[in-house]
Formats: sequence, C-alpha cells, structure tokens
Amino acid sequence: MNDYTWKEMMAILFSREIEDGDRVTAGAHTEIFFAASMLAQKTHAPNLKLQLGGTCFLCNVTDQEIDRLPKTSTGYGLLRYAETVHDHPETFLFYCPPGREKYYEEGSPYRDTNHFWFADKFFVGGIQVDKFGNANLIGLGEPGNMTFRGPGTIGINDIVNSVRDVYVFLTVHDPRRLVEEVDFISFPGKKVCREQGFMGGGAKWIVTPKAIFDFDPDTDTARLLSVFPGTSLEEVKESTGFAVKTAETVEQVAVPSEEELQMLRDEVDPTGVLRS
Repeated sequence: MNDYTWKEMMAILFSREIEDGDRVTAGAHTEIFFAASMLAQKTHAPNLKLQLGGTCFLCNVTDQEIDRLPKTSTGYGLLRYAETVHDHPETFLFYCPPGREKYYEEGSPYRDTNHFWFADKFFVGGIQVDKFGNANLIGLGEPGNMTFRGPGTIGINDIVNSVRDVYVFLTVHDPRRLVEEVDFISFPGKKVCREQGFMGGGAKWIVTPKAIFDFDPDTDTARLLSVFPGTSLEEVKESTGFAVKTAETVEQVAVPSEEELQMLRDEVDPTGVLRS
C-alpha cells in the first residue's frame, strides 16, 4: 500500500502532530484537517477535543463508524459525532482568552497574561502566504481594485493570536501562493506578532503538498524544514515566490505506514474523499 495522494500524506502528517488531550480547531472547509483529527482520535489521541466553531459541536469519533469524511465544519451532519452542542456565542466562552469576555475590557489585567491558549492547535488555509508567515484570505490586488475576492477572515485573526500551535496549509505550492509579501494580511506571522506584542506567536509551520517550512528564530522568516517524498530541494526553490532558506538539515517526511493508510482509508475516509 505505497500509493497515496498528497492529501492523504498531509492528513497523516497532521495526525502525527496531534497529541492526546489536545484541543484542536480549524477553518470552515478542510477535509484534510477532519481526516487528521479523526485518524488521531482512532489511533493515539482518544481524548482529543475537536472544536467546530461553524456548527458549535465538540466532536469525538473514537468509537464511531464514519460513513463519509466531512468536508466542512458548517455541515450539521456532524451532529452524529458531537459530544456537546452549544450556541455560537459559547464557542468564544469555551475557547477564549484568559478572563473570558473581561479580557477585552479597557485596562484588563488579563492582557498581561501570555501563557494561556484557548486551543492547542489550529489548522488554517490561505490564498497567499509570505516569507514571514503572514497569510491572506481576503483577496488579490489592491484596496478598491481587487482582481480576486477570497472567503475573508471570519474572525480567524483572533483565533490565530490565541492558539499555541498554528499550522498554515496550502493546497498548491507555486509562486502565486508562496509570495514575498501578501496583498492583504488576514492574520499575522511571527514578525508582526513579535513587533506588536500579540499574545500569539504566528504560524508554527507552513505546509504545502511539496514541503514544510518552519521559521528562523533570529529573523522570523520561513525556512525549509522538510520535503515530502518525491520532492527535491530544487523543485521547492523553483516553485516558491521568495528566496528559500533552509534549516541545517532538510529531511524527508516519513512516508505513510501501511497501518496509517489502512486506518485512514478503512475507518476515516471509506469513500475516498482524499483520493479524489
């Protein structure tokens, strides 16, 4: 069972990152994230808390049969996997900054707290990401003269700045998406977070179908950490819109094991959503 798609590879990679007991959330449309979370719950993280803000469900599929991998957190078919259901405002009380709503009050003492995260991991996409990890979901072009309109931020900036580990993933690796500077900032990278004193620290990784980038702690700029099987360093450099710096050692991501692929296909994605 050595043949797999990049979506399956990415889902398995993210699943390996999830630890038992993690609180995890994601954007509205991402079957890759769902597959990763559900695979983790069924293999090594049964106590994972999967928070879906779009539908306000807290899901667990550890002992449940999945008939079709969900594609969006706004689908109410997810109710079958829910441990709890709550109103949308409660999403921001259940997962929130220290002090809950008092955090936002003027002169709040909670603003000095930098050791609280409302979730452990957040998986989010983008139409552009730059070398500092700034991501764009707004659109392409200039204010008042946009050539393409994206889905928008929908509060993602607040989430990114309140989560411990943020993973930005792209579904295509090319110079139009990995750019020197994004047209608009939907949520900030490490450099902006550090300069502005935000509680969040920006993205931990940028993940594409070809590679994983982390960030140089001295410059807050992206550096190549790993490549996916079948991808060369030169291929990554040629398909990236900014100069690619590398970590001391660039390793290849471990290929999916037979056990991982079998569990993913039999228990999580039986209809092959990630293979289409």
